[in-house]
Amino acid sequence: MTRPSDAVPRSPHSLARAAQILVALYALLDPTRPKLFDATDHGLFYSRYVSASALVGLATLVTFLLWFRRCRYNAQALSVGPFAHTPGWAVGAWFTPVLMWWRPRRIALDIHRAVGHDPATDTTVTLINAWWAAWIAHMAAAVTVTSTSYTDSVVLSVVSQALYLIAAVFVILVIQRITAAQTRAVAAYAPAEVPAA
Repeated sequence: MTRPSDAVPRSPHSLARAAQILVALYALLDPTRPKLFDATDHGLFYSRYVSASALVGLATLVTFLLWFRRCRYNAQALSVGPFAHTPGWAVGAWFTPVLMWWRPRRIALDIHRAVGHDPATDTTVTLINAWWAAWIAHMAAAVTVTSTSYTDSVVLSVVSQALYLIAAVFVILVIQRITAAQTRAVAAYAPAEVPAA
């Protein structure tokens, strides 16, 4: 008896490339970039820019979550060990209040650890931690910027954007690392056979 067909891993390569391109594009198009437009001049160009940015942002979110979910399913098929969180949490964790601050990182670490690697030379855990630290710092700065008392703070806006760009670079590298490891593992995958009773 073989594993269920839904547990067969599939290469995340195509989703990874799309996610990396969109993350980079959205980092360049983010409409909250400080002083990009005069606050009093919200003309046609501005509205088109914001619309395009919103569409790219939505595409980025959906594509990244599809990649993350695919990798989580792959991790379960490629690993013999149990997982603390179901594959549904690969998406749900990003939208769950309070848990969204740490559970996606935990799932990313679980995905990484499901594929064999040499701990002595592997730096993926450090890369995941750096991405998550930059992302959380960006989110904290963004929340502060949107509060009424700090709305006009150019310094906080610049800090928030810098942290976002750093997080974007790190997540592109995280996507690359995890995808490369899973692509190798998927290519070598052989379904486990269970002897008939």
